[in-house]
Amino acid sequence: MNKSVLIKKINKALPQAEAVDASEFYGEDRDGIWFKGSEDTASDGFIIFDYYEEFTQDTMGIHPTLYKILNEAGWYGEPYDAGTLMAWQD
Repeated sequence: MNKSVLIKKINKALPQAEAVDASEFYGEDRDGIWFKGSEDTASDGFIIFDYYEEFTQDTMGIHPTLYKILNEAGWYGEPYDAGTLMAWQD
């Protein structure tokens, strides 16, 4: 799936994720997605990205809805650090 379409889809489903082009994080052109709201809580009470995986072990700490959207689009989530989630195309 095209990155800009995927970003719109993610932000519609989980606005708290604040998905943006990874170039906003790196300051240079990148092919990934940065979740500015990685440490925020979605309206369902789950954290967008829980590095310590307390509630979302099956999804590697990624919010279940976000995990599903990424997988269906052929993308995967990857931690940059304990509080920052990025996504890259498979």
